[in-house]
Amino acid sequence: MNVEKAIGFVQESGTELEKYRLSYLLGKGRDDEVPLGYLRGLQNGDGGFPYSSEKGKLSSVNSTSVNLGLVIELGLAESDVCRKTLEYLVSVQGEDGSWDENHAINQYNPPFWNTPGDLKTKMWLTAGVLNFLIQLGYRESEAVRKAAQFLLRNRDEEGKFYGFLHSTWISVGVFGQLEGADSEIVKKALRVIERNMDRMEDGASDFIWCLECFYAAGIGKNDPVVKRCIERAVELQRQDGAWTSADGEKHTVSTTISALRVLKVYKVW
Repeated sequence: MNVEKAIGFVQESGTELEKYRLSYLLGKGRDDEVPLGYLRGLQNGDGGFPYSSEKGKLSSVNSTSVNLGLVIELGLAESDVCRKTLEYLVSVQGEDGSWDENHAINQYNPPFWNTPGDLKTKMWLTAGVLNFLIQLGYRESEAVRKAAQFLLRNRDEEGKFYGFLHSTWISVGVFGQLEGADSEIVKKALRVIERNMDRMEDGASDFIWCLECFYAAGIGKNDPVVKRCIERAVELQRQDGAWTSADGEKHTVSTTISALRVLKVYKVW
């Protein structure tokens, strides 16, 4: 793993916000107004964030969740942006405890994995929002309780959560926090991921995302599944120092920062 090349890639190719994320990660100082200015300028009046993070578009649960992750990463939990984001997410939670994508975003032709009304979409979105709510200290809330029950209702006997494999690895993060890393829910889900790891070749971002969820769950680097993900993530670093995103080259800098961040907390560097 070449940390210096990765840092150089971000410094050369990143936006102001991406360079700030790197600086924050490296402990080189803090200026909350850099990310808050970006987030306030993007956030819609309803507290959500626009589809594909493109200003002026309708609020999307996926985009809102992505930006909430950024809020957590940069230590902005006490900000007005975070408060408004949480108010939006609670307001759009379904009666069944799930989060679904806004049906109005169909006008933007969303990809198959973010189709409104599809249970597969609801599963990974719900797991993602729930993971962040717990990290923000809302584990005892009604919203968290209902969402956790929704996920468990859609889990099979082997421990796989319905839909894309993403739903299972995000749920490891959720239930690792709620039930513990040694809980039956987490152990079964990890076995499912281990059996299906050969399918996770959609760029490096799947392995990075897995590791973020495993770390949130409290699973150590000596766990066999964590070890395999770390090894694969390191192998997938490009010659230019970057890690490729499954969502296209425009997300490569962000993916590289995420890779550096999760590999740092797992003490790979």
